[in-house]
Order: sequence, then structure tokens, then C-alpha cells
Amino acid sequence: MPARRFPPGFLWGCATAAHQVEGGNHNCDWWEFERWGGIRTGDSADPACDHYHHFREDFQLLRGLHNNAHRLSVEWSRVEPAPGEFDAAEIEHYRQVLAALRDCALAPMVTLHHFTSPLWFTRRGGWTAPGAAEAWLAFVRRVAEELGELVGFWCTLNEPNIYAYQGWITGEFPPGRRADVAGMYRVLRHLYEAHDRAYRELRRLTPAVPVGIAQNKWLLFPLRWWNPVDRAVTGISQAALDRWPGARGRLEPVVEAPSDYLGLNHYSGSVVSGRGRHQPPDWLPVSDFGWAVQPLWMRRCLEELAPLGKPVYVTESGIATRDDTRRVQFLEDVLGQVWQAIENGVDVRGYFHWTSMDNFEWARGYSMRFGLIGVDRASQERTLKPSAELYGRIAAANALPA
Repeated sequence: MPARRFPPGFLWGCATAAHQVEGGNHNCDWWEFERWGGIRTGDSADPACDHYHHFREDFQLLRGLHNNAHRLSVEWSRVEPAPGEFDAAEIEHYRQVLAALRDCALAPMVTLHHFTSPLWFTRRGGWTAPGAAEAWLAFVRRVAEELGELVGFWCTLNEPNIYAYQGWITGEFPPGRRADVAGMYRVLRHLYEAHDRAYRELRRLTPAVPVGIAQNKWLLFPLRWWNPVDRAVTGISQAALDRWPGARGRLEPVVEAPSDYLGLNHYSGSVVSGRGRHQPPDWLPVSDFGWAVQPLWMRRCLEELAPLGKPVYVTESGIATRDDTRRVQFLEDVLGQVWQAIENGVDVRGYFHWTSMDNFEWARGYSMRFGLIGVDRASQERTLKPSAELYGRIAAANALPA
């Protein structure tokens, strides 16, 4: 069997979020949420992986693994610590971060909102408040003006559906609201406006830089395929996850928002009963998160995007496990499905593994290990795992082993 080769110029990278890796990020809503006791394990995102100070060596490690791209976020609460006040030192820090990526021949995909917001913004009502989009756009414009020449891709928002659902339905994210359906849809409506306006501003300010959005696709299936109630509830639930209120108030697919490319974050799926209960299929293995592991679903998600006719990047994909042999197998299996989707005609141009190194996994603290690289939290020493070596070999060959 010949090697399964990926298209020339395919991007191989990892994805990170500032608050999860940087440390010392004390001016955002997640830091306050940690102080309220919102982290199940009692952990803190300080110092996280201290990537704020170790970014150069971290990028060198990724370059050594033959990565040619990297997805990261610029932390809004650092750049704009008070409304309309921009911190020149922090902007210079991110200029050095992006320059270091360029020096390592890693194309930067920059996310402008990855779950964290400044305290001044959240105390004004955050994404539920009128004027939320305009407040965020001031940050977007400044970052584009100051750093745009170093950016390879813009990603406006990370997983608006997950952000709204976890913050206003389950309470696992700030502001910790539960079952606030009206609040969730108000947030989604403002995020729709924010993305739409940011897309137009970024295209104006940096016309050569593609702009997209990273959307989480959580697949849902009826618990009993023959039961019409299970099927109906599954369809309603999938629509709620995949859509947001558009400009005229109608629910519209997130992937149909203005964009130059489609960013897919995919991890898992659930079966849904007629009572609305979601659970992992009992015939599949699960990750440490309790999420079903089925690499075949990646191909299904990618093939759903093909009719939209836009380039696709897998902006997040990974498995939470302390057993790295499972990650090795996962990478072989899921990348096989990405390759098959390309063979079937999907224009997939890159894969960003979540994540480069074990980090702060939001409400689960450090209990979930997604990284290719282990991090000793006391010494901050980095250790390459076997999965990292495998990913490096695949990236170097731009192909899966025969």
C-alpha cells in the first residue's frame, strides 16, 4: 500500500489559547472565575505553561517537529486592559511572538477571541450587553493595524456555540449561568454581529490575509434511529448547536457566515434520547473527558462542509488521555480520515492538533492531557511524547506511513 500523501503546501500545526498556556493573565473573566471556585480541580491558570516567557523555545520545539504553522490567540485583556487604553508593551510582546513564529517558518493563525474577555468588558455585561461587538472591534482594529503584516490567517472567534452554551446553559464557563436560553441566544446574536463586522474590517485593513472562524462540530445521533421522537429532538439539538441568530433574527448556520475559509473544531459526538438526554454511544471507547472517540466522524464533518466551496482547515482536533499510546493511535486514525476526505474532494488545506503541550483545560484544570509535549509544572521542563515524534514524522513527509 503506498503512502497516503497530502497536497503540496498542506499546513501542519498545533493550536493553543493564550489563557491556557501563557500564565500571569489576571485581568480577564476566567481569572476571576478561577477565584470564585469555578475550576473543578481547584487549579489555577497561573503559571500555566509560562509560555509568555518560553514562547521562543516552544516554537523551536514545534519547528523541530516539522510544523509549518501554528494557531494561537492574542489576549484581549492584555492588549486593552481598560476601555480605549492599549498597552504598547503588550502589543510589542505579541509582535515578538509573531516574529518568532515567522523566524521558525511557522505561519501564524491568530485567533482574536478564544473564550476570554477583559474584566472591564464583562462588568459592563459582556457579550450580552448592547454595544458588545463595537467594544471588541476597537481591539480588533488595533491588533490588525499593529500586527497585521506578521499574520498568516485571522480567526475571529473560537467556537461561538460552545462559548455561549457553556457560559449560559451549563455554567462551566464564565459567567456561570445555567439554563439561561435567552442569554445564550443574545450572546450568539452579538457574536454574529461581531464576526460580521470584524470580517469586513480585517479585509479592509489586511486585504491579503484570509479571515475565517473556528466552529465546533459536535455530532448528534438519535439514541433509537427508528424512534421519531428521538430523531426530532436530535435534529432540534443539532440545529441549536450549529446555528446562531442572524442579522434578521433567523437562525443561520455559523459556517455560512462571511469568511475566506472554514475552520473546523471536532472532537466527538453524542446520542440523544427523546427526553433530550445526551450521552456517549456505549459501543465506542471514550477519552479521559468521557467523550466518545470515533475518528470516522472527522471525515463526515469535513464532507458536510464540501458543498460550501471554501478551503477548510481543521483548526482543532485531539484526544484527552494520559496514555500516549492512545494519542498515537488516534493521530494515525483521524489523519487517515482527513486524507480520505481530501481524496473524496474536500478542499482541506491544514490540520492543527489540539494541543502542542499539556496545559490548563478550562474548568477541568490540569486534569486533562491533550498535549504532544509534556510539561513539568514545577520546573516548566518540556518533554516530547511519542505522539509528538509521530506527528513530526508525518509533517516532515507530508504523508501518512504506508
